[in-house]
Parts: sequence; structure tokens; C-alpha cells
Amino acid sequence: MSTSIIRGKYVICEAGTDAQTSRVISDGAVFQRDGIIEAVGPYEELKSTHQADEELGGPGFVVMPGLVNAHHHGRGVTTFQNGCIDDCLETWILSGWGRRPYDHYLMTLYTSILMIESGTTTTMYNHAQTPAIGLNDDVSEVLRGFADSGMRTAFSVYFRERNRVVYQDDDQFMSSLPADLSTSLRKFLAAVDLSEEDYFSVFRGLHQQYSGNADSKVTVLLSPSNVHWVSDDFLLRTKEEATRTNSAIHIHLVESPYQKEYGLRTWGHTPVEHLNTLGFLGPEVSCAHSVWLTDQDIDVMAQTGATVCHNPSSNLRLKNGISPVNALLGKGVNVALGTDSTAINDDDDMIQEMRLAAKLHRQPGLDQPALSSHQALRMATSNAARPTSLQDKIGTLETGRFADLVLLNLNAMTEPYTDDGLDVVDLLLYRGKATHVDTVMIQGEVVVKDGRFIKMDRAEVLREIKEQFARPMEGQALEAKKLAHGLTPFVEEFYKDWGKADVAPHYGYNSRV
Repeated sequence: MSTSIIRGKYVICEAGTDAQTSRVISDGAVFQRDGIIEAVGPYEELKSTHQADEELGGPGFVVMPGLVNAHHHGRGVTTFQNGCIDDCLETWILSGWGRRPYDHYLMTLYTSILMIESGTTTTMYNHAQTPAIGLNDDVSEVLRGFADSGMRTAFSVYFRERNRVVYQDDDQFMSSLPADLSTSLRKFLAAVDLSEEDYFSVFRGLHQQYSGNADSKVTVLLSPSNVHWVSDDFLLRTKEEATRTNSAIHIHLVESPYQKEYGLRTWGHTPVEHLNTLGFLGPEVSCAHSVWLTDQDIDVMAQTGATVCHNPSSNLRLKNGISPVNALLGKGVNVALGTDSTAINDDDDMIQEMRLAAKLHRQPGLDQPALSSHQALRMATSNAARPTSLQDKIGTLETGRFADLVLLNLNAMTEPYTDDGLDVVDLLLYRGKATHVDTVMIQGEVVVKDGRFIKMDRAEVLREIKEQFARPMEGQALEAKKLAHGLTPFVEEFYKDWGKADVAPHYGYNSRV
């Protein structure tokens, strides 16, 4: 049996017990046995009552719960690195069509290493839909990559069946295109078609494989891609399947202003109201982005118990705006944090993402709301644990939970001088960097030591990726890139009459008057 004591000058047991405090033990420690926390308390007390195989950390470290990335697509080598410059979401999605084919196993390993080395121990991974003929193989390779990295994963495949180029029926849009472009687009979309039956078959197979397995680091979620990309019947069937299997649901929602406008044009009310009318929302549902919410939408989210997965870097990069996080928290909505694989530096660094969130939601004025460091850390720990269905197992350092934790080098964080009176959570949010992550433990296994990933040869993973990307781009990818380039003017033309409404933002930073 493997045991260890993990010591820190500060042990952050639970972030954000209220807006201004967290539960912290000074000169504390965690004792774990075979990946499960058995005790948390003062170091001297645990040292005297527990015999451990090894001791990690010390008085020069901060111990905190492993971070949870609540929305992630696992790109590894990112869209920007593939030549896709940030743009509005609706045209940026097109630019990704021409990405090089890639090895799902290697990409998963690489993105996992990036996340783990910056303190993330669990990710909510949302896999892109691929044809039924290749989906099972893709999923197997992704999950093999996560398993080999040691990462804990809340895994879903998203399903998208309509309005896939613009927010209009696919056939109707294709009928407006030149014949050659329409033919190419029809061929491209047919290649990624997936039936509902195939989708649910894949989900059930994964659910059967991983549910009830106490040693598994995988939980399986359902994922309608977005309310406008699936039918109402599919949403209702998803809800029924989630109830039958006691599974969580992950969905993108009102990421862009055009998605909100689609709802108003199609149903006469917002997408959130539409989901509520269907009875879709509930505590088992997490909604990625949720930027363009009305006050009524926020009330609905609070009343139904749904989670919002906030992705500040992605929302800024793709010109989608700022989610009303202060208003959501003020109404009691559970808000989690994620990188969406479009983090500020393309590095899936949750420490940076926490810092960005904490700074972004500081509204001007003495009497205006501001997201505290404690709230930001909670969004990346216990709040983010809830949509994974592991809220009783991860997100805090408590007896009976998985030993998923991070040690940060406090001495490096405070050099050359830092006032002793500062709160350690403020210190983490203001000064912490991925380079300060010294040790990462997932279910009792040390996967990062002295700041480096140790489960496998990181350099070899990068070497193999470089070798694959050095090969000439294949014909199919070139055709997709050409198709995306040809479609872009027609997509821009489609939206030229959208976005004309005079909208009042939730946050007012300055005035033209």
C-alpha cells in the first residue's frame, strides 16, 4: 500500500468558503493512502499519528486541490499554431476545417502534459464529432492518451446535425451557393454525418465500460453541441438518457451574439428560455460560455441549478464578449472555469485563466462587484468539480476524496520580497505561475516532480508531433482549407443583417457620452 504525507506552509483545503475567505491550514499537511485522502490537518499532528512511505513538500510550499478545467477540446497544437487567426466565432469555425489531420493519441498526451504541468488534474473534454466509421477509434485513442498521462477526465462526444455552416438550414444555405461550392460543401458535411442512433450507441458503450469502475479516471457525459445545432427531439432524448443512466450533460450555449439572435428569430425568445420551455435544464446540465444572457436567463439558470462553464480567454479571442459572471454568482449560479483549448497563450494554463477571470470581472467603481481571488480559485476547483459528476471526490482536500493535489513553490512565488500579511489565495492569484508548480499528484500518483512531467518522456512526445507535422499537408485537408476560404465571403454576407440590435452590456467599463 502506498502512503504519503504532503506538507505545505499553507494547505488550501477549500477555496472560496465565502467571497473573501478560503479554508486554509497553516503549516498543514495531507495524508493519503492508495490515492485516497485519509487525513488533513496540522503537519506535526499528522506526522505523529501517521507512518508514511514518503513525505513531499515542506515549509516552502503551498498545497492546493488539483485544478479542474471545466471546458476543453484537447487541441494540443492549437488552431492558431495551425494557421487559423482568431476571428468571430462563426468564421473562425470555418478556418479550422483545413487543419492538418493529427494523431489523437499524441495530441491528447501533449495537451494533458500542458495542463498537468500547470496544475490541472481533471479536464472536461468535449470531443469533436467524427463519422461513425472512425469515431470509436478516435475516442479510444483520446482516452488512451488521457490514461497514459494520468489525467482524470469527464469525457463527452458532442453531436451536431443541423445549421452547421451558418445559423440556417444546411440545404437552404447550400442552395444559395454557386454549384461547385455547394457540391463541395455537401460532400464535406456528408463525411462527418453521424446518426442519432450511432451517437447514443457510442455513449452507451462508453458508459457501460467506465461506470461503476471504482478505479476508472473516466466519467462519461452526454453532449448536444448547442441548442441550434440539434433538434428539440434530440435534446429531449438526451435528457431522458441522462436520467436513465444518471449521467451529466454538457452543452455550448449563447457563446456569441448571433446565437442569441438565432433564438429570438426562431422561437421569439432566448435559447435559454427555449431550453427551459423544453424542461432540459437542471443540476446535471453544464453550459459552456453562456455569454449573451439576459437577466431573465440568469434567473432561469439559478432556478434550474444549471452550471455555467466560463471561458474568458476564448470569449475574448473569438470576439464573443464577457460572460456576466458577477451577476451569475450574485444569483447563486454555479460558475466553473475552463480554457476551451483557446487559452490566452495557447497553453491551457488554468492559473493564467484564473488570473484573467479575476481581473476581467472587476467592474469600475467603489460600489461595483469584483470577482475575488477566492471566488476565482473556487471556480477552478469545487465549482468546476460539480459538472464532472465528481463533486464529492475532487475539488477540495478532505478525508475520503481522491488525492488530487498540487504543490507550488512558495519561495519562488514570493521572491524577492512579499509582505507576510498577504492572504495565500491572493498571493496565488496575483503572483502564481505555471513555473511555480513543483509537484502534481493524481489519485496518489506523482505525475509532475520538480516542475516536470515524469510519467513518460515529454521530449519524445514533442519529437513525434514535430515529425508528423513536418509532413506535407494531405489532399483532403487542402480541399477543406480551400472550401473554407471559398465559403467565408458567403458566411459574412449571411450575417450582414444580424447583430443590429442595441444591446446594453452587463458590464459598463466606459462611456461614449
